[in-house]
Amino acid sequence: MVDRIFIENLRIKCRIGVTEEERRDPQDVILDVNLFRSLDRAAITNSLDDTANYREVMERISDFVSEGEFTLLESLADGLAVRTLNQFGVDRVSVRVRKGKYSSEPSVGVEVVRSADAEGRPWSKR
Repeated sequence: MVDRIFIENLRIKCRIGVTEEERRDPQDVILDVNLFRSLDRAAITNSLDDTANYREVMERISDFVSEGEFTLLESLADGLAVRTLNQFGVDRVSVRVRKGKYSSEPSVGVEVVRSADAEGRPWSKR
């Protein structure tokens, strides 16, 4: 499948860092989220019910990130990917996360990819 809904450069304040001092004040994280699913039906029906509501996706991402506290980018990316996969009925999701302070050249961050299983069930931690 090649259809993709994307959100790029979503900047959200987040409590993240290895030390308590680093997590004390929220800092910017920058997210790129890709939702993979067939968009054929939505294109034909022109119905929001046949796709993912972009505004709702961004609101849920923002809530998860801003209300949480994370030690590692890896934990944030994994949690967001699993939550997005499970909430929006997509086949696959990729989440790319970097801290704002590391966003200039060279940019440093993490990316995770999670998929539903062969029967279309959401991914879960083993």
